[in-house]
Amino acid sequence: MVSPVEGPAQAPAPATTGVLHRALARFGHQGLRPGQAEIIADIFNGEPVIAVMPTGAGKSLCYQLPAVVLGERGGLTLVVSPLIALMKDQVDALRARGIEAAALTSHASAEEQREILEGIRGGAYTLVYVAPERFKSPRFVSALREAGDRLALVAIDEAHCISEWGHDFRPDYRRLGPLIAELAPPRLAAFTATATPEVREDIAAQLGMTQARLHVRGFDRPNLHYSVEQVGGAADKAARLVEHVRTREGGVALVYAATRKNAERFAAELGQAGMRVTVYHAGLHEAERERNQDVFMAGKLDVIVATNAFGMGVDKSDIRMVIHADIPRSVEAYYQEAGRGGRDGGATRCIVLFNHGDIRLQEFLIDASYPSAEVLRALWKLLRDHPGVGNDDDGLENRLRPHLPGEPTAAAVGAGLRILERHGMAARSGGAWAATRPDPNGPSVYPPFDVDQLARRAEVERGKLKLMVAYAYHPRCRRQFVLDYFGDQDWRNRDKRCGACDMCEALLRGGGATVALSDKDAKAIRSLLLLVGTLNGRFGRTRVAALATGADDDARFEDLPERGALRGMSQRHVLDLLRSLEGAGLIEASRGEYPTISTTRDGDKAAVSSQIDAAVLGLRVPPATARARKPRTRR
Repeated sequence: MVSPVEGPAQAPAPATTGVLHRALARFGHQGLRPGQAEIIADIFNGEPVIAVMPTGAGKSLCYQLPAVVLGERGGLTLVVSPLIALMKDQVDALRARGIEAAALTSHASAEEQREILEGIRGGAYTLVYVAPERFKSPRFVSALREAGDRLALVAIDEAHCISEWGHDFRPDYRRLGPLIAELAPPRLAAFTATATPEVREDIAAQLGMTQARLHVRGFDRPNLHYSVEQVGGAADKAARLVEHVRTREGGVALVYAATRKNAERFAAELGQAGMRVTVYHAGLHEAERERNQDVFMAGKLDVIVATNAFGMGVDKSDIRMVIHADIPRSVEAYYQEAGRGGRDGGATRCIVLFNHGDIRLQEFLIDASYPSAEVLRALWKLLRDHPGVGNDDDGLENRLRPHLPGEPTAAAVGAGLRILERHGMAARSGGAWAATRPDPNGPSVYPPFDVDQLARRAEVERGKLKLMVAYAYHPRCRRQFVLDYFGDQDWRNRDKRCGACDMCEALLRGGGATVALSDKDAKAIRSLLLLVGTLNGRFGRTRVAALATGADDDARFEDLPERGALRGMSQRHVLDLLRSLEGAGLIEASRGEYPTISTTRDGDKAAVSSQIDAAVLGLRVPPATARARKPRTRR
């Protein structure tokens, strides 16, 4: 593994500095933000760069500015980005400043694409933006080869997509490494808003960056107030959403839901409560999505409810509240989505409404996104043996399900079709699907079809979800959790209490974010852990809670010492306690439609321990007035 290195950047040569200031003036800036100068200096000096900076921190200027300077010498900068809308916006802005730029995307006509390719060969452009899928095209790759020494810089945006350890892995990004090795551009820079140390190392390895210069800056957003609220079912969530949106401190609210169905339901609840609301998700027609986003951007709403399809390229300054009504799948996704609030520096509340049962929804979505090898093979054979299967209606997945092993969900079948299509194993023609097989003697335009990689990816996703659950149960500073997760260099020497999250506020009030458990509570937890351990993974939470409270009178358990040990507690309270112990890593649940629970190694140790620390368990006392408090902006 090639590890990125940290250290002071070298200053650009004096001759470059003057040109740099003139280029900066073209962008309407007097100076650079903290961290930008060091990145730009390393790029000019030919050092491979990995820059991890949050959205809004000025990543694009870090490659656009060198591109303009290099362009004055006839150099071309190639920018790789997966976001077509963002490419168009940046190209329009560059052209408005008199900078020759183009976006080679699927939205361009055949004639426009030919003109751009000729411009790459002939040196007509300063910057050219492309999506990673463009590297499938032999004509495009040929144009880059013909550009030769004019290719002065390759800048890769959303670089975490190249790593299967990242939260948004895209196989097409894997083409970049071999092509960059062939083209050998004198300058290479990778940019991302969300990359853990593990992902940064993988980016360096995949791109062949030896001794890459690492810049991790600006993750701390002092105006964002982080909190987690334990909630009940859907009705409780809806009530909290209405309360929060109604009592927000000006601006607009952004609510994220895990599924389209949930987004529609929460939007309906908010609308019934008198909120000006709309919804945004990938299931809407493109025109409707654009219309709803335009209404939101125009400030005509109180709140928009959306899935993760909403947000990329959205820059609205007065979002005063970001609520996750369902737990996000990863810390990266949460940070990116919560970070869409407070772009103007104003105090903004970022709230997670957490119900432990929501974890199962995300687990279901992960399983649906990564169908098994058996399902993929059977799906391909089905399309091969029955070519021309229509997809004119929404029932295609359900029609295919009975013919596949285990009758996977419709979502899993849909994901399987998209995976086969992406790898050249299936194609749609005239509204029908058919199996295909890439020509082994033809150009390599499809990424390798590695079913084992899909299984590994699913495990990575589950691991990231587990860390997001750890955030929800974290008994100390939430900002510290997030910034430590990303390894922010600016955070290392600071006080690890931010004063602007629910946990730190509890400490400032003197009550403490966690409390020492009474002997009675500790005894109850030990009894519950012993009961779960004795049952040895045979039953689920509901049955365990019934046995613990004595509500289950099955004669088979008459001699079980821990049966009825929590008599007098409600089953709901015991279920909450089981979920807290699961969040603390003392209990784990099996996968499947009917999950059972068992103790972990740490749980077995805690069951026989004479002391149980509430902070270790992640058990906390939520402040009763937390929802009514105005967020403080940390100075």
